[in-house]
Amino acid sequence: LLSRRQRQMCIRDSVNTGYAIFGWLGPKACDIKSTIELDIISIILGDSTSSRMYQNLIEKRTDALFNMVSAEHYQFKDGDNFFVQANFKPEAKDLAIDLIKEELRKLTEIRITDAELAKAKKKIKTRFAYSAETVSEIGETIGYYMTVCDDLKLVEQYLADLDSITVEDLNETIKKYLDIKNCVISVLTPEK
Repeated sequence: LLSRRQRQMCIRDSVNTGYAIFGWLGPKACDIKSTIELDIISIILGDSTSSRMYQNLIEKRTDALFNMVSAEHYQFKDGDNFFVQANFKPEAKDLAIDLIKEELRKLTEIRITDAELAKAKKKIKTRFAYSAETVSEIGETIGYYMTVCDDLKLVEQYLADLDSITVEDLNETIKKYLDIKNCVISVLTPEK
C-alpha cells in the first residue's frame, strides 16, 4: 500500500475538457475475497447509471458539471488497482475534485445497504456465468487463474466467497484500501 499521504498532480495539455483519476493500490489478485469485495464496491460506487456517483454527480445535479464518472477495479498479479475517473467542465476543476472527494468520504460514512450489496452480487454472478459461455471465455478464465492468481482452485471457491461477503466485510475493505489519504490524484485540464 502507498504511504498514508495523498498525492496530486495537475497537468495542462491541449484538451478541451477536464479529466481526473483517483487511484489506489489494492491486494494481490490471489486474495480473491478482497478482490471480489473491491469489485462489489466499484459497482456500487460507479459502475452504472444507478451507481452512487452517477446519481449524485450527474443525475441529481442541475449544473451539468460532470460528463462522466465511474469506478473501476483491475486485478493484477502483483497488486490490484482501484480507480475513480471523471470527465468534467475544466473551469470547475476544484469543485469537481471536491465533489469526488465528498463521494469517497460518503462511502465510509453512508453504510452500503443490503440492497446495494445484493444488486452488485447479482451483477457479478451474471458476469461470472457469462465468462463460461464459450470455450474461448473458459480458456481465458483458466489462463487468468493460472497465471495471474497462481491457483486454479480459486475459481472453484469464487461463488462461495462471493456469497459469504457481508456489508461489514465491505466496510473493512473500504477502510483498508480506499482511504482518501492513500490515493494518487491525476488531473488533466486545458492549457488555456
